[in-house]
Amino acid sequence: METDQEQLDRAAELGSSLLSDALDALGHRHQCLGWDIGPVGAAGSGVAVAGRALPLAVDTVDAPAEVPYTGLLAALDAVGPGDIVVIPTGRDVATAVWGELLSTASRARGAAGIVTDGMVRDVRQVDRLEFPVFARGTVPTDINGRLEIVGHGVAAHIDDVPISPGDMVIADGDGVVVVPADLAGAAVAHAYRKSSDEQSFRLAVESGMLPSEAYRKYRVL
Repeated sequence: METDQEQLDRAAELGSSLLSDALDALGHRHQCLGWDIGPVGAAGSGVAVAGRALPLAVDTVDAPAEVPYTGLLAALDAVGPGDIVVIPTGRDVATAVWGELLSTASRARGAAGIVTDGMVRDVRQVDRLEFPVFARGTVPTDINGRLEIVGHGVAAHIDDVPISPGDMVIADGDGVVVVPADLAGAAVAHAYRKSSDEQSFRLAVESGMLPSEAYRKYRVL
């Protein structure tokens, strides 16, 4: 039996598209985040990561707290190996929820990456860290006095996709897909079988078989 890390490594290698296809086959057809949430920085489409979701809770505020960053620091302390920090801000927020120091702290804690439907900053510095960051875009504006982290390890939603603590998150150049924890084993196994069938299809058409014949034989496209 493979370990949790081995399963995550295999999921990252298979990629978000195959895992999305596997979830479709398992009857979960709405597990992908919006098209505009992607890798930020120089890594571009080459970055691929899989980890366990650590969702945060975020509130909008209109002034700095008397003691700033209390919830954010508690969340950073809670980050563990293999976690993907998930920060749902909503799509109408133009404030950076992530940057260099948060990446440094999370990387030191063993995190696999961060996913948000919001904005991030410090792209050059994060690039040097080679820490995977997936977001909707970038903006210089700081979180302090604009957004407050008010909880961590709580259920969240991004783009109507439910994300619970411990769910598998796969993020790469194609996008971000969330696999419910209780489906992770089945989804990865299904994606692996489809990957094998796709390779058979690929070899068959490269050897001269008609695509329609290869499809009838392998049932993938």
